[in-house]
Amino acid sequence: MPKSRRGRVAGAGAISVLALALVAPLASAALTGPSDPAPAAPPDRVTDTSRLPSGWRQSDDRVVTYDGDGTGLHVLVADAAHAYAWHTAATLSEPGIDTDQWIGQSCVTASGDRAVVVYAPRQAVNDQQGFQQGGFAAVVDLVHGTVTKLPELVSLAYFNPGCGDGEQAVLSRPQGDGTHLMTVDARQGKVTRQQTVPGQLTSAVPFGAGIAAATGQSVVSVDRQGDVRTLARTAETPFRLVPDAHGGLAYQVPDAGKNVQVRRVAQDGSDRLLGAGALGSLAVRGTGGRVFVTGKDAQEDIPGSALPKSWKLLDVPASAEVSTTGALALTGVGTGAEAAGRRTVDVAPAPGTRTDTAPPVGIAAVAPGTGATFDFRVKPEAPDAGKAARGAEQSPALAGATAVGAHGRSAGMKLDSVGDDPAHTTTDPDRACAISRNDPGLQALQPSPAQVEWATDLAVQGELNVRRRAGWNGTDLASYTPQGLFPPVALKGGGRVPAQIMLGVLSQESNLIQASSRAGAGESGNFIQGGYYGNAGSVHTVNWSAVDCGYGISQVTSGMARSDTTYTAEQQQAITVDYAANIAAGAQILQDKWNQLYGHGILANGGDARYLENWWFALWAYNSGFNEPAASDAAAPWGLGWFNNPANGLYPADRKMFLSSGPDDARNPNLWTYPERVLGWAAYSQQKTDPATGVSKPAFAVGSWPTGKASDAQPPHDAFCSPAGNECDTSKPRKVEGSSQPAGPCQRDDFKCWWHQPSSWTDCTATCGTEVLTYGVNDPEPSVTSSRPASCASTLPPDALIVDDVPNTVKFRVGGARPCAGKKNWTSRGTLSFTFGSAQQNGATVYPSKIDFHQLGAGFGGHFWFTHTRVPSFTDSVVTGTWTPDRSIRGWARVMVHLPDHEANTAQATYRIDLGDGTVLDKTISQDTGGKNTWVSLGSYEFHGTPSVSLSSDTADGTGDASIAWDALAFEPQPGKPSDAVTASPSPSPSSSPSPSSSPSPSSSPSPSSSPSPSPAG
Repeated sequence: MPKSRRGRVAGAGAISVLALALVAPLASAALTGPSDPAPAAPPDRVTDTSRLPSGWRQSDDRVVTYDGDGTGLHVLVADAAHAYAWHTAATLSEPGIDTDQWIGQSCVTASGDRAVVVYAPRQAVNDQQGFQQGGFAAVVDLVHGTVTKLPELVSLAYFNPGCGDGEQAVLSRPQGDGTHLMTVDARQGKVTRQQTVPGQLTSAVPFGAGIAAATGQSVVSVDRQGDVRTLARTAETPFRLVPDAHGGLAYQVPDAGKNVQVRRVAQDGSDRLLGAGALGSLAVRGTGGRVFVTGKDAQEDIPGSALPKSWKLLDVPASAEVSTTGALALTGVGTGAEAAGRRTVDVAPAPGTRTDTAPPVGIAAVAPGTGATFDFRVKPEAPDAGKAARGAEQSPALAGATAVGAHGRSAGMKLDSVGDDPAHTTTDPDRACAISRNDPGLQALQPSPAQVEWATDLAVQGELNVRRRAGWNGTDLASYTPQGLFPPVALKGGGRVPAQIMLGVLSQESNLIQASSRAGAGESGNFIQGGYYGNAGSVHTVNWSAVDCGYGISQVTSGMARSDTTYTAEQQQAITVDYAANIAAGAQILQDKWNQLYGHGILANGGDARYLENWWFALWAYNSGFNEPAASDAAAPWGLGWFNNPANGLYPADRKMFLSSGPDDARNPNLWTYPERVLGWAAYSQQKTDPATGVSKPAFAVGSWPTGKASDAQPPHDAFCSPAGNECDTSKPRKVEGSSQPAGPCQRDDFKCWWHQPSSWTDCTATCGTEVLTYGVNDPEPSVTSSRPASCASTLPPDALIVDDVPNTVKFRVGGARPCAGKKNWTSRGTLSFTFGSAQQNGATVYPSKIDFHQLGAGFGGHFWFTHTRVPSFTDSVVTGTWTPDRSIRGWARVMVHLPDHEANTAQATYRIDLGDGTVLDKTISQDTGGKNTWVSLGSYEFHGTPSVSLSSDTADGTGDASIAWDALAFEPQPGKPSDAVTASPSPSPSSSPSPSSSPSPSSSPSPSSSPSPSPAG
């Protein structure tokens, strides 16, 4: 089994959604970025309707597109009859998945009233199992905004979903050695037929009474019984199939690797060439039986007289998205904001601005024929709360997705100590990974882009020896240096890892972040991780048998399982909390991959390590592992897997270099292999917002290419496909005798066309990239200041009894700095304890409520907790926190709660105040303070013993979107009965200990909801 930096490869039956590589969303090159002057914002519709074609008011033309961010994948719609006024039909996401971008693609049915959408967190594109079987699917009613999620996980390949000339669509995913096809009736919003056929089928669409697809060098049809029939044989693998309205099928096929043909095949198998052009210059699109051939030179490459009925040539870029009748084409879609980390907070927003709202989307369009151009700016907004909830509710595809292979507790799953009760500790004593989430003493510091580039530049030079003093970032770690813990490995053949290769890996793996994307630069929080809970995206499932222990900016996984002793405890902790140590460990893994392949003679262009393209094979292995030769069977396949081979039909044959066509490429990272994406980042960088200026700029220096064009050094898509190299032949379709599997380019039935040969595709001295260093070995670590600084000092009266959310032993540090030194004028006098919602799964008690439970190094004293609200019926997701002082109070006291300046915005935070004698009163407030650290009064109460205050995350309006926080709480003694006194009714509450598994009992003296009444911040 191959071993990558993840340390595991998902089994064929497992479903893994949360994978480890992140790809940044980028704004359209046609749009204005934040670094440009700020002209007037474009409108959300055409304001000068004289530029629209005549009859636009009666037109049924509709254009549908999508864009994703941390809040979900937004399905955006505009109708010609309304001057193309844009609105949000739906926003799709899944609760409990921590991502800063949702990605996906869609197709529109013939009526134009429905879209079938595939969506996923962008992490999924970097994991083979997540890519092939980790996409969610839904039918969106474009008129009413209703969402029907489908009960199947599907492939994220570029061709999924595929719509036909009616209201049906086809979804697909690889399954074993075959392909699972699912026919969807969009009217009913359900899967009406499922069938698995042998072989790798791509570009599946409804066709006639069955399905058409591409496989190998053939276009095939699949009938209802699953029988496969060849419609047309082609010279290379066909792609992008589009049914027309007259029983035909448009498709494209590469021609000699440099050109592309546009062809049409009928159901009777008659096939004809309509025209050809340069690869990437033409594309076939379509909706509802209409076929559009796009490309700036389409009219020259394809004679109009040769077009069948219902076909049309459009003089627009080949990559343009086309409306239902072809009256409008979209040439760019994006946020116009930073090119990576949309949800990562680098700059504090204006007061009152929520950080979990969708940024505006810029859209550039052109009217074919007239050439009129239009720019739009659309603010994604849910149609109404009910429809928004349906878009965010859990997919039925997750109803048992993680049950495969999970039977009881897995190896390494044990409690930290006898006294650690998972029901009440914030950590996970029963975890399978080495370092627990939600440990206040092991928070990860979020680096700035400058810090990441500095650490990378020094690491590749073998000089990342910055001294981390004892207690760095509030841990109990002894003093260390990053490359003292993880010394660099000498490369076979000499040389070193180029800086841009490592930066490309970090971009791809984690979006250049060490902590959760909820933490901004200079702020600490939980480490960014892959499949820590093994939950396959479900907020209701914990499966310790299916975990993926990826940690931090390099997503280091090998050695990070609890049962793995590869690393010492000190090394594991440093990988978790310190971005520099994590980069040192990631570089070490990449160096090992180079040496592993070099030892087998698998070299690119002669194997000179200074050239960026020559790391192609090491990147391939870093992502999906390397299959070592079998000692007992010399004839067995071995080498680099088929998934990341550029010849794989999962990727469109006419794709150009990642990002070479503009930043829009990052909307659909699933169109490229892992090495292609890394080289794209190395050549074009991510874009990050400078915390000091708010200006978007490249996150790091890009490499240098002799020709000035990184694309000149990219390998052809068939460079690693040869009969001798891996039993792959693009010119020789193979049919297995006695098998129903169609002919295909991979000459093996099991797709083990694994590459293990050296390859030279370019003269690196003339075309290949080399590194560009920004930092020298003597440059100090760049500083970083959080845009959300902690509130260190108390502004409450000196006699206030403050109960913080963490013990006094927790040290607030930002790296080696002590932001609260000399400012702290208080001591916590009590405890905040938690009760976590649980469930019985696979014979064990697990705590799904911890999946969406988080910590941040901000708020009062430099720490607070938060989760998201849910309705009381989700008992397994409810968290209850209870503040209890260390002494009794007898008499009047005002209860003050500290609310942090972010990640606290629920309007239904109900605090239950126990007066110390069993009497419980409720007070409901909004936690949204407008972006301020603020003390808020809950009123004054007469206490009769040791009080407590509880806050639960279950609310009547809880959809998993609004955040609810636990920070400090205080009791202010009052000399007498104050004006804000709250009195109890005669009958006390029957219970003073609220249960997280039920909704709160009625208050004995109900209080209406109210907004915060802030005291001075601090």
